[in-house]
Amino acid sequence: MPAIIFDFDGVIVDSEPLHEAALLQCARERGMSFTHDQYMTKLIGLADRDCLPVLYQLNGRTPTADEHAEYFAQKKRLVHGMLERGEARGFPGTLALIREAQTSIPLAVCSGAIRPEIEMVLKSLEIAGHFGAIVSADDVRNSKPDPEGYRKAAAALGKQPAECVALEDTPTGCRAAIGAGVRVIAVGHSLPRSAFPSEISDFAVTTRELSLDRVLHAIQ
Repeated sequence: MPAIIFDFDGVIVDSEPLHEAALLQCARERGMSFTHDQYMTKLIGLADRDCLPVLYQLNGRTPTADEHAEYFAQKKRLVHGMLERGEARGFPGTLALIREAQTSIPLAVCSGAIRPEIEMVLKSLEIAGHFGAIVSADDVRNSKPDPEGYRKAAAALGKQPAECVALEDTPTGCRAAIGAGVRVIAVGHSLPRSAFPSEISDFAVTTRELSLDRVLHAIQ
């Protein structure tokens, strides 16, 4: 039986705008900034611990360990508050796919988000019990685009990477899955087809386009 591994931000839940807003607020309070284009090309898809050095570099600065920790903690509080207020909505196509697949297909989440955020949202969407494994930024030494997370997710489901297909909305996530040997369907919730690696197996503008048969076809 094949398995499906879902990215979280931008695939299950429409939370990328929340992360961008929180990141920008923290940056401005520190005399820094970034454009939406810079977020979409340089920052999206990175775990916070990898994102912050890039953001500082864009502003010609290098964070100290204390600055990094304070920025991370503030951004975490801001996003957590947004999620608690229900400001991030699940993508209807993804939720339908999860609910259809969970009766017969092993499912996992592989994300650069921290575990408390993932678990809070999955519970609020009433799909937490559908996943056999969650691999978060807290569970890996190296976040996406490193393939470590996808390897761990496949192993947690008792599968070889070649038996899995991933749904990803960023080039960074796609490279992580491809590097692990997982087939990838890129989803255009955040970026156009031209932004993704040529090695992806399929592309859908939105998960509303994806039937379970189409997803599983990617690993046949």
